Amino acid sequence: MIAAAGAAVLAGSSVLCIRAAFRAGERARLIDRAHAGRSVGVREGAVPGSVMSVVRDRADTWAPALSCLLGLAVGVVLAGVPGAIVGAGGGLAFTVALRHRRTARNRSRLEEQLVDGVVALTAGLRAGMSVPQSLEYAADECDAPLGPSLRAVVDRASMGEPFGTALAAWGREHGGGDARLVVGVLGMHRRSGGDLPGVLDRLAATLRDRRAAARELRSLTAQARMSGAILGLLPIGFFGFLALTAPDDLSVALAAPAGRAAIAVGFVLQGAAFVWIRRLLRVA
Repeated sequence: MIAAAGAAVLAGSSVLCIRAAFRAGERARLIDRAHAGRSVGVREGAVPGSVMSVVRDRADTWAPALSCLLGLAVGVVLAGVPGAIVGAGGGLAFTVALRHRRTARNRSRLEEQLVDGVVALTAGLRAGMSVPQSLEYAADECDAPLGPSLRAVVDRASMGEPFGTALAAWGREHGGGDARLVVGVLGMHRRSGGDLPGVLDRLAATLRDRRAAARELRSLTAQARMSGAILGLLPIGFFGFLALTAPDDLSVALAAPAGRAAIAVGFVLQGAAFVWIRRLLRVA
């Protein structure tokens, strides 16, 4: 009876974890495509030479589900039903964390390229181009991810969407302070006019100062961020080591209600400490 109940719990948790993992993978894939400036409704496989993009998108979609299954299998081998639940959740959380890290890295790289984009936009304006034409020129001059994202703004405007609306949507999609600053400057110029190339020169200097300050801040908080990462990974590594070296002791702890409660409380406290450290290092 107990074995049947455990199997039912394991099967139900497996289905829920796989479903949540697939949804998380699909949602993260759409966010990544939006940050890269690609249209979500267009299949990339229709473009010659983009087979690897299709394969990468499929792998990104199924990666959370596969990691969830792998964690579930490892948890079953090491600690039965409780280990399976913890392993499935850990595999899903690991993949989602990697995806969020990649999205943040792409956003940071885009903001690093904004200075070059503003410089190219200024050069186009000084050459006599309009703002949309200058933005198209900047899209051609910049590498990914900034270039394709600016190209998406130009494509939206060429399909009939107002240029200001397309630019505001670009600022909302990328969500960075530097991107919103560029959108605000261009929107202010559309309403009031003025010497836009001169304003963009000062904006480029401001963006350089902001990125230099951000890099210095990251170097100053590197030790604290490493401490937070070690604090978050230490319990997982400890239980993995204990499962390999002393599985009997671990099974005794998991068999007793007090042991399971203590382990659960320990993981919750470690997770809270990790989140607290990350929030302390976050600069508004």
